[in-house]
Parts: sequence; C-alpha cells; structure tokens
Amino acid sequence: MIRIGFYGHDDDMAAWRRTLATRLPAFEISRLLEPAGQECDVALVWAPPPGALSDCPNLRGIIMQGQGVDHMMHDTTVPRDLPLVRLVDPDMASALSQWALLCALDFWRDGDHYRTAQAEKRWDPRPQRPAAGGRVGILGVGAIGGVIASRFAALGFAVRGYARSPKSIDGIEMFVGADQLNAFAEDLQIVVSVLPLTPDTTGIIDAGFLNRVTPGAFVINGGRGPQIIDDDLLAALDSGHVGGAALDVFATEPLPQTHRYWTHPNVRVWPHVAAQTNAETAADQVAAAIDSIMAGRRPKNQVDWARGY
Repeated sequence: MIRIGFYGHDDDMAAWRRTLATRLPAFEISRLLEPAGQECDVALVWAPPPGALSDCPNLRGIIMQGQGVDHMMHDTTVPRDLPLVRLVDPDMASALSQWALLCALDFWRDGDHYRTAQAEKRWDPRPQRPAAGGRVGILGVGAIGGVIASRFAALGFAVRGYARSPKSIDGIEMFVGADQLNAFAEDLQIVVSVLPLTPDTTGIIDAGFLNRVTPGAFVINGGRGPQIIDDDLLAALDSGHVGGAALDVFATEPLPQTHRYWTHPNVRVWPHVAAQTNAETAADQVAAAIDSIMAGRRPKNQVDWARGY
C-alpha cells in the first residue's frame, strides 16, 4: 500500500484520488497534517506550512502540484536528501501562454483605452501598433517559456529569450547569463517573466532593467513575485516609462489590501491563476514519479536542491 500525504484544497485531493486510481497500485491519500498523512511514503503538496514534512518518518519523496519549488527551498526543515519533483504539465504551459498572450495583446491593441472610451461613450480611435515586429522578451525559456516564446513568434513578434544556459529555439534570439541581461532588455516593448525563483533571479526586474526597455513598455509576470522589485516597478509606472503591468504572482500572497498594485491605474492584478494544476492532464506524470520514488529510481523532473530548480 502506497501512502500519499496531500496538502492543498479538499476538492483537489478528491480529483487526485480519482485520477490516480487507474494509474497506481493500491494506495491511500490522506491530508498531510493529519496522523495518517504524517505516515506517508510520498508527499503531494503545494506550499505546505514550514516544518510539515519534517514529521514524516516514512517520507521517500516530495512531488509538487506545480512547477514552482521555492516554497520547499525556503523551508530549511525539509530533508535535502529526498527527491523533490516539480510538475511539468503541457496543459500548464498552454494555459500560461494563453494568459501571457491575452495580457500582451490587450496592451498591444490598447484594450484599456477602448474600454475607458466605451464607458465614457467616446469614439476615440488610436493609431494601431504594427501587426508584426513588436519586440517581446521572455525571461525563462524552459518547458513553459519555450512554448510562450514560440507562440509569440508565430504571431509575428520579434522574440528574445533569456536563459541561464545556452538553448536553441527556432525563430528566437537567445541571450544567456547575467552578462547578456542588459542586451536582452534593451528596447523591449513587452517583457514576460516565467523564471523560477532562485538567488540569481530574485530582483532581476529592477530599476536598471526597467530603464533599458522602450518607454511605455508592458511588463508581465507569471514567474514569481520576488523577481520584481516592487518599488522600482511602481516608480517606472508612475513616471510613465513603463506603460503598464499584468501581475499574477507577488512577493506576499494573497496580495495585501494596502499594496499600491491594487489601485494603480496601469496595473492588472491576477490572483495567481495564470496556470492552474489540472489533475486530469498531470496524473500520468505524478503516477510515474510515485512509481519511480517507490522503486528507488530517479524520477523525471527531479529538482536540483543546490540550483533551486
């Protein structure tokens, strides 16, 4: 009997129980924080409380219900000798790319302007931006960012990709490492971040970065909140150098009600919904990871604890 400790919404636990039932041998799934859950062999979690996994004596591996693993990295009580698996689900890549394109195209075609004009009953056309050649930069071109970059390119944008190590994607101009970050940012009109959160990516979108983008540029963050220096982005928005931002992730979630992002006229706040986990499409990967962990094999998409992703 495989014992799975679950941390997340009860509805999600029911979905995982149903989807894994046809993919695993006998198993039981229990809430991680209850006594049965603490006896788990595998933890299937999203952002459990710090220390929750240190009281699981039988724990053999941890599987995240999403691609981000920063919650685990920040919890120093989690044993670093355990395999940690991130979820790399093509459905999530498609969902996040749809969200990024939605935000970018709404900006590119002046959606905010025309919604305001309609509310005020004004017939107020603006000159159209070019249908091809707009400069888009994707920070992070892994499993998700690579899909986003290719879909922007298919729409006629001139796309740059930024990565930690060399990559090759058809039709994408690549920039690698911190030495090329300034060149990557130069004159961008749309910035999309889907980077993992690591010491190297924390604060990567700061005043220096923002000063290099084209005046009036648009910033989209679907990676992690701490990658943006909030005060620097707000200053750039206030000055008009950055024309707007669509933000799905924040340094503190839920976003505090006193935060200026809520009321800034050029910020669109999304409550971390750009790409939500789908148990139906991710079940094969989770079941394969559980099977590998229980057999003592290295699971696919295992995270390097030292690198942070």
